[in-house]
Amino acid sequence: MTLISTRLPVPAEHSLHHVVCPHDCPDTCSMLVTVDDRSGKAVRLQGDPTHPITRGYLCNKVNHYLELVYNDNRILYPHRRVGPRGPGARFERITWDEALDAVTNNFKETIEKYGPQAVQPYSYSGQSGILMFWGMDQRFWNKMSAARLEQSICIFAAMWAGLYTYGLAHPVSIHEACDNGAELIILWGANLVSTGVHAIPFLNAAKARGAKIIVIDPRITRTTMMADWHIQPRPGTDGALALGMMKIIVDAGKADMDFLKEQTHGWEELLEKKLPDYPVDKVAKITGLSEEIITKLAMEYASTKKSYIRANYGLNRHQNGGQMCRSILILPCITGSWREKCGGAAFGVLEEQWLHLPTAKLQRPELGTRPESRMTSMVQIGRALADHIGIDGKPLDPPIKSIFIYNSDVANSAPNTNNVRKGLMREDLFVAVHDTFWTDTCQYADIVLPADTALERTDLHTAYGSNYYSLSKAAIKPLGESVRDTEMFRMMAKKMGYVETSGDAFTQTDEEMIADLIDPVNPLMEGLTLEQFETNGWCRSSVESERRNFLKNGWPTPSKKIEILSEALANDYPGQDPLPTYVPEIEGQEDPLRAKYPLQVLSPATHHFIGDSFQVVPRLNAMTSRPTVELSPEDAAQRGIKDGDLVRIYNDRGETYCYAVIIPGMLSGMIAAQKQYKGSNTPNGVNINALNSERVTDFGRSPTFYSCLAEVEKVSAEKAKLMA
Repeated sequence: MTLISTRLPVPAEHSLHHVVCPHDCPDTCSMLVTVDDRSGKAVRLQGDPTHPITRGYLCNKVNHYLELVYNDNRILYPHRRVGPRGPGARFERITWDEALDAVTNNFKETIEKYGPQAVQPYSYSGQSGILMFWGMDQRFWNKMSAARLEQSICIFAAMWAGLYTYGLAHPVSIHEACDNGAELIILWGANLVSTGVHAIPFLNAAKARGAKIIVIDPRITRTTMMADWHIQPRPGTDGALALGMMKIIVDAGKADMDFLKEQTHGWEELLEKKLPDYPVDKVAKITGLSEEIITKLAMEYASTKKSYIRANYGLNRHQNGGQMCRSILILPCITGSWREKCGGAAFGVLEEQWLHLPTAKLQRPELGTRPESRMTSMVQIGRALADHIGIDGKPLDPPIKSIFIYNSDVANSAPNTNNVRKGLMREDLFVAVHDTFWTDTCQYADIVLPADTALERTDLHTAYGSNYYSLSKAAIKPLGESVRDTEMFRMMAKKMGYVETSGDAFTQTDEEMIADLIDPVNPLMEGLTLEQFETNGWCRSSVESERRNFLKNGWPTPSKKIEILSEALANDYPGQDPLPTYVPEIEGQEDPLRAKYPLQVLSPATHHFIGDSFQVVPRLNAMTSRPTVELSPEDAAQRGIKDGDLVRIYNDRGETYCYAVIIPGMLSGMIAAQKQYKGSNTPNGVNINALNSERVTDFGRSPTFYSCLAEVEKVSAEKAKLMA
């Protein structure tokens, strides 16, 4: 356990420890935890003042992290369900041996009767670092040759848009763009005040020295309030806006033709075949913006190469999200802003930070034949469980007979939540859950296993919003009998008889696995050492590595250029346009279904929670108060809805209930409800995901949470009283 004694004064009989915030946020904050050594209890938590991004403060969520660690809703011991599954399920405490026997005996029986592909892991990042998200668990499933999982629930359309266009390359982070003199910063669908607050001081500093901040977002958010200019296109039409901007810039002679010729592939096809389809009058009709606003935006963007676009992942949750993200990412090719240290466009720095990691050493695919196993989609887990339909639309043979869920509250986070819950209710399905808290998913489990928190484990973390890797060390002993992911999978490997036949795969310690990850084969780890991490807790990625000089060395794509025209995209998705394009989204602004369901439903991140996380913290729950839906004054008036009314949101797939919040200035024809609000805290027991389909995006197979049409009606006073 590394003790850090040089950053802050510590009272007698206390110690200071470095821990990393593990939650799904671009900031990945460096934290200092004070522990009372007499009791072993963490008594104080604060941001690390020496970290260049964290700068000594934490967000409103993580400021309450000790209330999350020491929480009455924590699972501290293994449990077995007694009686029916589903809401209201009851459990009894059992030993770890009993729990692991129940789980692994089921695995053995399932494999013997149906084969290993009938065993389905289901997980995501939860509150995990690299080891807990991507490490020992994959070794276990690889050894078993269990079914694979397409972990596409969050970012795949945007990620693949970047990979098809730039390969494993990204610009500087938004923090460095601000520090390096960006003159124009566009926050595209990015509510960073709520979802990446550590960018805000950098933006404020840039603004103070004269930089202009433009926010493009159909919603009114905390971030739009700090913008110099807020632009509100209709949801899902951002791709058309980006292409319209390109045409205006090219027609005005403001494009950097030298950059296009030297650094890009497909620029001629873009200029000659695609952009003529996006005159400003057509784009105005699609986006709902005036021709004057579109033209002004394009010319503002073309006025300086020192421009930076920071987009966010809500954009990739539209059915046309892949092409929309690609169109936005290609904008800096038109102006040549990539030539500037502060220039470019990005959704973050995820592709390089994660995908350069030595995953073969981490996950050991050679342990089994899992690369040949069938794939199940996170997005379509409902139809896989309830309807036995696979990723290819064909029947699953064999069906999923055993599912092991960890780092995910699938009952709330997956689309078409009614179908997910229907599948989890199957009597012939064995369900095991490893989690820190009693989530709604636990109500469907046969066995529930207790997980730890970031304060109780060691892990290596990488930010997806800044260029930093961080080492988190356990500050306290695990509460109760909670066990970290890596150790749990070692325990299960022993029960399955895997240890003796797998070399050191299941005997390597977490520290040894971390040492393997700090590998100079990764250009971002060039020059970094484990000793540096042990001493400081974090290291800046080696972004100055000469191997990352893309303008000089070529881009990490098949053509070695930025691929405006991507043959790889067209090959992977036959019929998909290899050029950036705009196609109206299914269940979007131009879908005829709006005649029946006229409101497009967005479900953005909340200010006080990160998905399901932190909903167990009483104070944050009190600050959020209740599930809400934002409406424009026009849409509310048409339906006789007033601020605070209980309303029903519904379509053919499902319904949920929220309390109305009327937002002046919000676009009509759309509403916004909270992402992943716990169903058990919602009047009818399911959240807004009950309305979503299991349709995937144009490419990247991301979920289409934002491509969802619905209607809203006021609930009668009598019914509202019954549901209160």
